[in-house]
Amino acid sequence: MSWNKVGTWLRDNAGAGASLVGSLLVGNVPGAVAAGVALVTSATGEGTPEKALAVLQADPASMLKLRELAVQDSANIREHIRQMAENEAKDAQEAHSQQQETIRAGDSAEDEYVRHTRPKMARQSWYATALYVIGFEACKVAGLTTLGANWELAALIGAPAAAYLGFRSFDKRTAARAST
Repeated sequence: MSWNKVGTWLRDNAGAGASLVGSLLVGNVPGAVAAGVALVTSATGEGTPEKALAVLQADPASMLKLRELAVQDSANIREHIRQMAENEAKDAQEAHSQQQETIRAGDSAEDEYVRHTRPKMARQSWYATALYVIGFEACKVAGLTTLGANWELAALIGAPAAAYLGFRSFDKRTAARAST
């Protein structure tokens, strides 16, 4: 068992205060994880994740002690959580930057084959999607089949064209709309 599982259990079951300690344990910042381990170890008196989790689940007094420790150290805990969120944002930003740099390098390559590959793939994807949808819907209208085009399959076939046009992540667009 790992401290990550203890953290997950704390986040899901500990309630206010101690759930922040759980967030530390499931993070990716070594200092934050170490701080969470120190708090849990202080509250339970156990140094291994298995024993610490067993004590937290069995002894309400240890959970109360963990909550007290979390309240006393809340500023430090929140700083660790802020650092974890900042690291995740930096990682996502770096991944996006690297992806854009790769695309720009391909679009400005001296080799004509490399320069034309992405646009050609997008066109082929669009043609295949249009052919698929029109063909299957025509077969349905003609009575050759009872099913028309499947939208999931059409989206899969059209994905390279959509990516080329900039539709990279619908979940991010949905989240952005929900926050406004």
